[in-house]
Amino acid sequence: MRTSLQAVALWGKNAPPHSITAIMITDDQQTIVTGSQEGQLCLWSLSPELKISAKELLFGHSTSVTCLARARDFSKQPYVVSAAENGEMCVWNVTNGQCVEKYFVLLYFLDVMLSKTEENENWLLRLFLK
Repeated sequence: MRTSLQAVALWGKNAPPHSITAIMITDDQQTIVTGSQEGQLCLWSLSPELKISAKELLFGHSTSVTCLARARDFSKQPYVVSAAENGEMCVWNVTNGQCVEKYFVLLYFLDVMLSKTEENENWLLRLFLK
């Protein structure tokens, strides 16, 4: 049986460092996801007035995040894939902030992209490697 833990980060007056290395916005344009040099992801709310506010800080990588991409049709399944420079790749549920899958490969990810195949309605996750 697989169990999952959710980490909660608390900080005082100043938030921990989050030097942005990757950024994406969801299809509904209400959530911005950033990856950082410190290995975290941050979920940000984007209001209709274009005000940005931090929602959650997610921990899952031990090195710098190099790329982010949506993992499914975001309106139906709000998942994001993140990859780090040491070969870690995580699939995140953006609704609850949990890393639902984590993989490790001995490759350096330059970019991750989700696209539909022309032949049918399947989604294809493409990894661009160094």
